Amino acid sequence: MLVKENKKQAVEKNGIFIHYTDYRNGENTTGSIIFRPRIIGTLTPDNDFEYIIVTITNLHIKEVLPVLKEASGKAHILFFQNVWLPDPEQINQYLSPGQYFFGFPFMAGGGRGEKGIHAIISGSKYSKTMLGEVNGEITPRIQKIADAMAKAGMIPCISNRIITWLLPHCAFIAAISAGIIRAGGNLESLLADSVILRETIKAIREGFRICEAAGINPKKKKK
Repeated sequence: MLVKENKKQAVEKNGIFIHYTDYRNGENTTGSIIFRPRIIGTLTPDNDFEYIIVTITNLHIKEVLPVLKEASGKAHILFFQNVWLPDPEQINQYLSPGQYFFGFPFMAGGGRGEKGIHAIISGSKYSKTMLGEVNGEITPRIQKIADAMAKAGMIPCISNRIITWLLPHCAFIAAISAGIIRAGGNLESLLADSVILRETIKAIREGFRICEAAGINPKKKKK
């Protein structure tokens, strides 16, 4: 795991506290662990990584792209995050299409607090781990990481239209998150406030119209 230099010592010493709730297999399992990954403070071109998984928010893509251009070596780069309209164009300014692909941890979520990470793994039949090449091919690198996700019980779904899936998803999440924050920070408050709920629905529709204007149909089958 690549960690900023000013946080490296603390992570090495204390690990990363994770409280989890797992709804898979029809269960509701909760618990806490201390995750102690191998830590690096810098990425160098001579690394021996097969995959580099980028999990920062898409608001910080500009910050990581120069690093990946100079130091990703031969690794396959998985952008495992929300993606919005300018992001693929930005990525192509630094990386060739053969260097990267996309995905989204659709069945896992949560957030960070002062004590660590709060993670939730969905048990819904609709929740999967999305993966896909921009050109829709099922390449060996996609299949290999999908196999790893399957072994971890994270139900991979290889999409032949990954961008068509990602952009409307980002539009939806941005709008509904704004509505939840405005309503007080939880979904129940949003559902109870008809004014904010109506505005949130309008914002979602507006986001979908932007996707349509860019040639991405939110209603199109994405598998």
